[in-house]
Amino acid sequence: MNETRFPAVVAAAAQGRILVDNAAGAQLPDLALQRMQRYLSADNAQQGGIFSRTAATSALVEEARRECAGLLGVPPERVGTGLNSTTLAFAFARLLASSVRSGDRIVVTAADHEANVAPWMWLRRFGAQVHVVPVDSRGDLDEEKYRLLLASEPILVALPWASNATGTVYDVAAFARAAKAAGATVVVDGVQAFPHFPLEIPPAVDFAFFSAYKCYAPHLAFWYLSATAFERFVRADDQRIPSDARYWTLETGTQAYEALAGWLGTVEYFREVAPEPRRALAAFARYEAELSEHARRGFAERAGKVKLYGRPPDVERLPVFAFNVADVAGEDVARRLEAAGIEARLGDYYAPRLMQELAADRAGRALRISLAHYNTTGDIDRCFAALDEVTR
Repeated sequence: MNETRFPAVVAAAAQGRILVDNAAGAQLPDLALQRMQRYLSADNAQQGGIFSRTAATSALVEEARRECAGLLGVPPERVGTGLNSTTLAFAFARLLASSVRSGDRIVVTAADHEANVAPWMWLRRFGAQVHVVPVDSRGDLDEEKYRLLLASEPILVALPWASNATGTVYDVAAFARAAKAAGATVVVDGVQAFPHFPLEIPPAVDFAFFSAYKCYAPHLAFWYLSATAFERFVRADDQRIPSDARYWTLETGTQAYEALAGWLGTVEYFREVAPEPRRALAAFARYEAELSEHARRGFAERAGKVKLYGRPPDVERLPVFAFNVADVAGEDVARRLEAAGIEARLGDYYAPRLMQELAADRAGRALRISLAHYNTTGDIDRCFAALDEVTR
């Protein structure tokens, strides 16, 4: 893959550094940066009609929505934008709040990022009871407990698509079908899955959210709603307002138009990789599978000294690796990585329940290396060389 199209990656390399914290946010291709600068320099205006620049901003919003819908393989009217995924999830929680009754049950999982837990915990203010599906020692969902909780007929079930700690891709279609059969509204966090492979949104999913900035775009998010959920939840409360009800429910306030322009630059980059953006994501997935395999072999070779969390190294995963070094504090390892010019991460990645289960002896904290398609096997080797120095 051509890392030279990513100015931040090139700049880091010139400084002797490598960027392996991509699960927290990926870098942008030059085309995205150029589009953002062009918009702010020459096209910056609010939405509207008649006047050329306001009409152009409205067209920009619609084009960005269409491109996201194409990437997700869904109709454009089912997709919208937002500032970030957590904000979108809370916006949907506000829409749900009026239908919550005291004693209603909600199911979340211990595998999830807090963005797919906190908004539904907030609904306890309206009388909801929130139950958490636990995870096992590998971070997999306790399916027996999940079935038991579904038997209580929850009004909402929130599911992960992929873990930002272990790289595990969950069988979201099967989990969603079971939740829908139990009568629940089904919500899915697609943030970590979005940049790594072409997604097929399961029919049972009512609401899903995605972070564009994990997918080589500016700080921006997208939402998906099923037709049924859209009809049920997206409506204006003041009928005198003629505009689209999305603007008063999930897309409140002015959107980040410059970020939407950047997103279109990202999609333009995808089309340079492959004529159809979904095929570009498929190409990234093939290359990242090679990176993941290379890294998994490295962790397997160091099994006695470095503890890898999640499924075993011989099991496929996204190129996301949380780990700790035996007998060495995480802060000390992080400092050694920083000194070696390696930008990784230390913490729980806003997945506290998962990390408390996996790394209880480390207060739920671990190092994380996460890779993107502009990384190389050489970057991985450099990470392991630094870890080998620590273990010596």
